[in-house]
Amino acid sequence: MESILPGDVLSAIAKDRRKSRRATTRHLVVAGERQHRILELTDTGFVIAADDDEGEVPHLRGFVEIMLGDERIARRLVVFAWARDGLVGYEFKHDASSRETPADYVAPVHTSLLGAPDD
Repeated sequence: MESILPGDVLSAIAKDRRKSRRATTRHLVVAGERQHRILELTDTGFVIAADDDEGEVPHLRGFVEIMLGDERIARRLVVFAWARDGLVGYEFKHDASSRETPADYVAPVHTSLLGAPDD
């Protein structure tokens, strides 16, 4: 379906939507010294806004802290998933607070250094 609005009007509407979503969320992602407001948080990842009007993508990688206000609610290993329309999506690779091993982890095989007792 063709849009009847000019491109600059559509981009202004999208920018305003992102701004209003940013104002209503209390979730933050903290990576090092930088903080980003989380626009959408799911069980598998989160979405944040690009840093500036040019759409520069924040390069988050590794462990990040998920905050609700001043309270840390999770520490997760994240990887970049997608970037479009001034938004950036990241997926959780591993939950550091759980005892489960990541799906792509292969446990090493330990061989016994001591032999079996002789019968």
